Amino acid sequence: MSDPTTFETHRDRLARLAYAMLGSSADAEDAVQETWIRWQRSAPQDVLEPVAWLTRVCSRVALDRLRQLRRRREEYPGTWLPEPLIDDPVDASTPAELDESVSVALLLLLERLTPTQRAAFLLHDVFGHEFDEVARMLDTSATSCRKAASRARSFLEQERPRFTPRQDEHARLLSAFHAASREGDEAALRALLSPDAVLHADAGGKARAAAIPVRGARAIARFVLRVGVLGRHDDSARRTELRRFNGAPGWLVFEGERLVTALAFDVHDGRIRALFAHRNPDKLAAFAGLSR
Repeated sequence: MSDPTTFETHRDRLARLAYAMLGSSADAEDAVQETWIRWQRSAPQDVLEPVAWLTRVCSRVALDRLRQLRRRREEYPGTWLPEPLIDDPVDASTPAELDESVSVALLLLLERLTPTQRAAFLLHDVFGHEFDEVARMLDTSATSCRKAASRARSFLEQERPRFTPRQDEHARLLSAFHAASREGDEAALRALLSPDAVLHADAGGKARAAAIPVRGARAIARFVLRVGVLGRHDDSARRTELRRFNGAPGWLVFEGERLVTALAFDVHDGRIRALFAHRNPDKLAAFAGLSR
């Protein structure tokens, strides 16, 4: 049996990789657990480079699982969003860098790649492995990995140019959005949104939500105010909390003691480019224990 201490040293990294591959904390945990089982069964003399061995096994387990999930997600009722990933520290007021590598916006785009493109891009561009190493992990050639990662990179840059907003800019937009929503100020909301902004809502058929994405600053502002996404200034039944998840602060909305929405934001060039409303109770369970 291989050394359990070595595995624990790299567990967080494996969990992060599996989550980026799968967009689901529960499935990522299963992939890491399967990696642990195979690690226990391995002989020390067969593991020359522990990090590479663990990453290879976790990647292949996640890749197999991703191919299964893709078929299931095609049948998902309404819009599918990645399960929220709770950050450490949880308190959004604690200074921490924004992490675009696990943002909802990026994960949603990764769903549109082939499993191999997704794995090659993540292993090389995000986790820093050389293509020769990625090829061994994915059991293919380095040339194929380069092509897969290049196609993924081109697609992502076309759909979402790389840009990480400053922490203070992100915080300013979230605060202003909250204030305008609670005050019912449509003009202020529209000014915060990119003209081509989009709002995605995932309810999984288990809660009320927009059946299709809401597109455009005007439509989003009116929708937010009509349904009271963040409540209103005189709404005592609905409260909000700022929490970190998926690499950045977002708003949690409670009705009484029940969490009903987790709202994430994609910010670019001083405007809100996209909003992601998690409404599926099964996915909101990730925040269990955070409500008061």
